[in-house]
Order: sequence, then structure tokens, then C-alpha cells
Amino acid sequence: MKKTLIPGLFVLLCLGSTLTQAQSKKDKEDLSTGELLVQTTGSELAPGSEPGAAQSLNRAVLAQDGIGNRGTIDQRLLGAGRGNAATIAQDGNGNAAAILQNGFGNRTTIVQLGNNNTAASEINGRNTESDILQKGNNNRVDQRLNVDDRRYSVEQMGNNNQLVQRENGSHTPGYGVSMKGEGIRVIVEQGKVSAMP
Repeated sequence: MKKTLIPGLFVLLCLGSTLTQAQSKKDKEDLSTGELLVQTTGSELAPGSEPGAAQSLNRAVLAQDGIGNRGTIDQRLLGAGRGNAATIAQDGNGNAAAILQNGFGNRTTIVQLGNNNTAASEINGRNTESDILQKGNNNRVDQRLNVDDRRYSVEQMGNNNQLVQRENGSHTPGYGVSMKGEGIRVIVEQGKVSAMP
């Protein structure tokens, strides 16, 4: 009797573990703003997390919930040898997010859930990472990069979304653009960076 119970219990534990793993791997379309932020940036940049003592970053995290919010992070004045890390998360409609950065080792993250949202970033410097995620309809990303050694990712889920990317610089190890929906528009221009309005 004991020999029959032990293999049966082992099978149930394995099935339970498999179901838990399947549930934890939600599709991005089903995640909340907080879950998307942690998944996109890693928990170290989520609101409420504290920077480690060894980090020498100028860090800013802004989380907004509601309609018609405006969030801007300006990290253009920096100390010697310091990088920038900026994160804006917005949940609601008609929100606008803007990040301005100069320096070495910039990291930009914008997560927006809702409709009619705009995300703008202007980044100057080297060794830059930028991640922008929008989930909703009629959203727009306007990104200007004047940097070397950059990596960026833009993901939009919804209809009638638009991406305008203007970039200068060299040594682009990789970038990704993913747009799911109808009526999408993409503009990527090399060598045409101008000041952000």
C-alpha cells in the first residue's frame, strides 16, 4: 500500500508544480501595470525598491494611476562617472510620459496601460538601454536617441498605435520592435536627431 501511495503523491506534486509554472508565465496582455513593470525592468527598478549600496546611478521612479497624468523625469545634469536610471509607469487613459537623459550608462523604462497615451524620450550619451511598453489603443512613442552602444526595445499592443524613432550614433548591438494590432505606423530614421519639443 505504501509503495502505491508514494509514486501517486510524486505524480500529483509534479502536476501541481507544472500547473503553477504555467500560471506564473502569464501573457503580457494579461498583466497589471506593476507586473509589467517588474517583468520589463526587473524588480530592482520597481517602485518601493531600494538601490544597492554599490550602485552609483541617478535613479528616479514615477508611478501614476488615473486619467490625464503628466510625468517627466529630467536627468541631464549628472555627477562625474554616474549613470541614469529612469522608470515611469502609468495606468489609465490620456497620460503622457517623458524622460530626458544625458550621460554614460543610461537606462530608460516606460510602461503604459490604457488608451491615448504618449511616451517620449530623448537620450544622449553612451551605453544606453531603453525599454518602452504600451498596452492599449491610439498610443504613441516618440524616441530620440543620440547615443553610441545602445540597446532598445519598443513593444505596443493595441490598434492605431504609432512609433517614431529618430537615432544617431554607432555600435548598436541590437534593438527590437514589436507591434500587435491594426492600423499601426512605424517610422525609424537614422541620422535625424533633433531637440525634443
